[in-house]
Amino acid sequence: MHSKRMHTNLFNSGMDTRMTETPHYAIRGGLPGRERLRVLSRVMLESTSSLLNRLELVDGLNCLDVGCGGGDVTRELARRIAPAGRAVGIDLDATKLSVAQEEARDLGLSNLEYRQVDVRDAAGPPEYDVVYSRFVLTHLSNPEAVLSSFLKQLRPGGILALEDIDFSGSFAWPETGAFRRFYELYCTVVQNRGGDPHIGQRLPVLVKDCGLESIQVSVVQPTGLTGEVKLLNGLTMENIADAVLADGLASTEEIDQIVDELNAFAADERTVTGLPRIVQVWGRLPQS
Repeated sequence: MHSKRMHTNLFNSGMDTRMTETPHYAIRGGLPGRERLRVLSRVMLESTSSLLNRLELVDGLNCLDVGCGGGDVTRELARRIAPAGRAVGIDLDATKLSVAQEEARDLGLSNLEYRQVDVRDAAGPPEYDVVYSRFVLTHLSNPEAVLSSFLKQLRPGGILALEDIDFSGSFAWPETGAFRRFYELYCTVVQNRGGDPHIGQRLPVLVKDCGLESIQVSVVQPTGLTGEVKLLNGLTMENIADAVLADGLASTEEIDQIVDELNAFAADERTVTGLPRIVQVWGRLPQS
């Protein structure tokens, strides 16, 4: 693991947004990664909104979005806790954060901010009422330690809410060779970087071991015959291509062929695509 990076408030920074490296992260960052996240966020809008509804967020709360990417959920948190509440999104990818900053400004959202932070180094005082994270722990080699840092930033009685994947639950019908190869490559590049593509299966116990109370669990799985949900396998394959090549798992020609076949599958309305199972877990830190 590399050394700690300086935490930077992007609203007051002249940082060079080109200088972003996430060696532990199998999925491409920067602008290409942001465009994939736009599609993913639209696909996840209904299920994540349902989770946020259950948290009963109100005006005046302070919320932290860990691994916020392009800031889609950070903005939703900011809307729900306005005008007196504050939402902070942290991520390592400076390019995505710069785009998120511009979008927040364009929308006139003044009760949020973004900071460049490696979530593995995230630490701070207990100043938040809610800590939320989506699709982050799956990429980390020591999720227990990162969860511990989340809890240190929660006020007594605060809520921790997580969404993460069980990639073993993803499916395509009828199954194809391209999907099987994509599945194999995705799991391999994540595991090669110390992550767990199936962390959703053990997420409830990880949260329970943190000592939270009133833990609740839900499972969602966006699935479709048409629409953007069917595009995500091809988009994800494109965005793990750098990691696949770096690990010597496939050639550029094979990657292109897999992407083409996944996209053709997505265009066929007589096929079905299901994203990985997504496990949602939330609970409260004890009051004392």
